Amino acid sequence: MLKIADQGQISHRPGLGAYMPFVTPLPDGSFIACQHVGSGLGTSDNHIEVLRSAAGRTWENLGSIHGGGAPEDGWAYRGPQIRAVPDGRLVMSATRFLVGEGPMFDPDSEALHRPEMLLFWSADQGRTWSPPQIVPVDLPPERYTWNGAGTLLQLSPTRWMYPLETWKPEGYQGPPDQKAMAVFSADQGKTWGELTTVADDPSGKVLWWDQMCSLLPDGRIYTLFWTHQYGTSEDLDNHWAVSADQGRTWSTPRPTNLRGQVCTPILLRDGRVAAIHNFRREPQGIHVALTEDLENYDLEGEVVVFDAGVEATLGKPQHANFLAEHLLIAFGKPGGVLLEDGDLLTYFWCTVAGVTHTRWVRLRVD
Repeated sequence: MLKIADQGQISHRPGLGAYMPFVTPLPDGSFIACQHVGSGLGTSDNHIEVLRSAAGRTWENLGSIHGGGAPEDGWAYRGPQIRAVPDGRLVMSATRFLVGEGPMFDPDSEALHRPEMLLFWSADQGRTWSPPQIVPVDLPPERYTWNGAGTLLQLSPTRWMYPLETWKPEGYQGPPDQKAMAVFSADQGKTWGELTTVADDPSGKVLWWDQMCSLLPDGRIYTLFWTHQYGTSEDLDNHWAVSADQGRTWSTPRPTNLRGQVCTPILLRDGRVAAIHNFRREPQGIHVALTEDLENYDLEGEVVVFDAGVEATLGKPQHANFLAEHLLIAFGKPGGVLLEDGDLLTYFWCTVAGVTHTRWVRLRVD
């Protein structure tokens, strides 16, 4: 059973939207968070901010990691996540998109501006960050783009997994060859090379988006996919897959009974898994459901942590293209972390009274 215990805001700044928060507890009991901000979800001024909190209730915004504001380096930065590493440093993963004359996504050609997967490093608990380290992916750039999609996992003291998904670049004629993949490091993120396909539909009809991963007690990696029908506005049921060999091979994806777009699994103390997911059918919002078998979720016991109401979208797109529609959503990218006391801390971005901001909700788990 889940029950809302507390809730609040991470960042609320009228005039500048805040998106895709990620909250990390630190060893000293404090919290660090990051998000990207900008005039829109996928606009060219997207850049990364870092925030700190003593206990997770109120937050101090430390500002942009790019030197005081939006960078002027020709890139838009999105989707940051911070993890603590064994040597006491922090590592932030993020993706940046090359800024062009148009939007990040071209709804006519379905092409993405060229992305790069990144790591930033901090030796002073997030006050300052290194220049970006580019994480290479061994795919032909004339055929693919690739961007981070999921959570950076430290599978062992040395082996790390950086999930990604593919799409098509500008200039490529034909449909995208979309796959969920992952690239691996054997030296704690210093170098990257091994590349594995996590999920793929050779027919191109099924898209595997936003693979969100969690480590199970037996060492397996459990991944939930936002599963979509290409060329339509139709989401399929979220699918799941597991790897028993640290991401080298994966089971064939199977459907759950959730249909939740981005869907983040969090392992609880008793072995159950909580899935925090976007619910895009009326009434829209963000829900949390529990499972004991990784496939069948207790829908009757779902908890609504955010009710979008009439502010589920920010208008209508000018193109009949699902990704163009998705850039006008008004809430999303929910995540979470299990706290030391057994509570589940969830976080997400949303729009209320016209202000797009980031929030947290703490859930008691019984």
